[in-house]
Parts: sequence; structure tokens; C-alpha cells
Amino acid sequence: MRVALLALAVACLAASVDAAALIDPATKIKFDDNLDGLSLFGVGVRKKGPIKVYSVGMYSDKETKDSMSSTAKDDKGAMSKLRDSVVSANATTFLLKMNFKVVWIQVHPRGVCQD
Repeated sequence: MRVALLALAVACLAASVDAAALIDPATKIKFDDNLDGLSLFGVGVRKKGPIKVYSVGMYSDKETKDSMSSTAKDDKGAMSKLRDSVVSANATTFLLKMNFKVVWIQVHPRGVCQD
């Protein structure tokens, strides 16, 4: 999970600060540009081996967005600045959207039945 959040933070820095609705390129899942008055910072994907399990979008308030707008994505202190901004934010939300679909399979003595 920590790796997924780190990947999301990097994706947030790489995303445009004036992001409109974003589509996670890895999963093709769409995230709206606003959620309950919070702005979308960026999206990332959680992988387990070759499986793309879910996409996550990070939403936060205008003050956090403004404090991050001057940070370059290759800035060595960017991760620390992002963490500090999110901790001090009035509101930050992470929205998970599942990509991996589970199929229930029951095995019977006479064969396999799929629900």
C-alpha cells in the first residue's frame, strides 16, 4: 500500500495543477475533476504482479493545490512538500475505483459452474 501511495504522489506531481477530468492511462478509469468541492491532483494505479487491481485519485483543497503549484516534479523535496501540504490541508480524500473484477467459481464433483 505504501508503494501505491508513493506512486500516486509522484503521479500527482506529474499531473497538471489545472487538471480537468483525468483518465488513468493504466486502467482507463475516469476520475472527475472535482469531488465535494475538492480538486483532483492526480491518479495512480495499484498493481499486484501483472494485475492492475485499482486506480486511486487524490483530491484536496485549493490551498494545498496552490502550495504545490510552484513545485517542479523533479524537485528532490517535492515528496516532503506534498506530504506536509496534505497533512496541513483542511480536507484531502483518496478515491479508489476497482479495476480487478472477481469472478466466483464453484467447483462441483461433476465439473465447474460459474456464477
